Amino acid sequence: MKSVFVFLVAIFHTPERFVAVYKLEKDHQRILSLMKPTLRGTLVPGSCLIALGLGLIIGRRTAPDIPTTNTEVPPVTRRSLEARDTRSPDNAPPNSQNERRETTGGSFSGTADERKDEALTALSDILNTSNRIERSRLLLGFLDKLENEDMESVITGFREAGWVDYNRGEYSMLISAWMDRDPYTAIAFLDANETDGWTRKTAISAWASENPTAAAEAIQELEDDGRVNDWVVGLIEGMARNDPDGALLTLQKLPPGDTRKQAIREMLPEVVIRGPEFAGDWIEQIDEPKLQSDTARNLAHSLARRDPESASDWIKGLSATETRRNASEVVSEIYASQDLDGAKIWAESLPMDTLSEAAEGIAKHMTRRDPIEAAQWLQDLGSDPDLDGARIEFLREAGKKDPQVALENIHNLSQPALQERYYRDILKNWSKNDKQAAITWAIANSESLPENVLKSIVPKDKRPM
Repeated sequence: MKSVFVFLVAIFHTPERFVAVYKLEKDHQRILSLMKPTLRGTLVPGSCLIALGLGLIIGRRTAPDIPTTNTEVPPVTRRSLEARDTRSPDNAPPNSQNERRETTGGSFSGTADERKDEALTALSDILNTSNRIERSRLLLGFLDKLENEDMESVITGFREAGWVDYNRGEYSMLISAWMDRDPYTAIAFLDANETDGWTRKTAISAWASENPTAAAEAIQELEDDGRVNDWVVGLIEGMARNDPDGALLTLQKLPPGDTRKQAIREMLPEVVIRGPEFAGDWIEQIDEPKLQSDTARNLAHSLARRDPESASDWIKGLSATETRRNASEVVSEIYASQDLDGAKIWAESLPMDTLSEAAEGIAKHMTRRDPIEAAQWLQDLGSDPDLDGARIEFLREAGKKDPQVALENIHNLSQPALQERYYRDILKNWSKNDKQAAITWAIANSESLPENVLKSIVPKDKRPM
């Protein structure tokens, strides 16, 4: 898919705050984020036009409307990328690569081919170091010795040697270092030579966390043949590290599709780490109901894993009913598995439109503990048809633990078709373990059983006349 980008990048931190966060977290956060690979989508033919507005907005929390026509920008080619930002040693910042070489034994020497061979030999020794921490330390020293003009040849050699699949973390560190020194040349190389979506995504993400506007401009006109455009996903992910609100505003300018779905999933760790209160405000900014509801499920899972009680409080503050319902179903499953009584109290405090979904996880775990207690609890909740989901969870668990209790509560299902299905399923499974007990129960309750179910369980000569 060929994508043409005109990006709107919104940064809502003050410049001073952005710089402070960047100085504290730049190296550590970038390397950690590069360690998480994601699978590239299946290649499919076709093209996609993604048009966003280009701009930098500081101190605002609303994005301007997308222009009706694309902002004209020159095509980004390998040559034009390399011409944009060639960093010379004269312009190197204090305490940079040149100064660090004094303590790392200088750079590799000789012709370009000799430097490449020497560098790859050293890199091979590093990759064979079994201790991961020591390997990372040695790799950082190796990068300090590597000249900018040798980055491409070393990375090419890394790929040709077949090291990428087994040393993906180290490969991402090489790409990250190149992006830090000369991002335009690195992007041109990746565009021309690297089809792996994870590498593209992590490379642009590292830069976007530092300078989202420059990163957005650099990936205009670049091709991406995947189902998911990894350039865009990486841009959104990188923006989210310092400004999840601004990243969300930018993301909502994308057309619906797999790229947007993947990008919003990549953002969620940055939302979760800021806590339930932030997550609640953040998700309310999603103006498309389905996107908000789907995102709530993923967000609820991560929040509940960290702290189910706080996640349950977060759900109460969600204003959209469908979003609240979807999130409550996920949280109740996790909450009940850790604190059944606490989850039960929480569920009972919810409005019925949300309780019906939250009851599913409660019913499941309560039935495992005591099917009779679970059956009574569900009856006490009332006869709302929307509780059928919780009743089904009860029947699935009780059917394995106490089939008779399960059968005696099937009539609470609101739909006759569901009743017939679960009578048949539970009696069939019961008869595999205790055929006579299942037949005896079916005969005793023949008047309430659907005729088809009775015929499937009770032999003809034993059926009531």
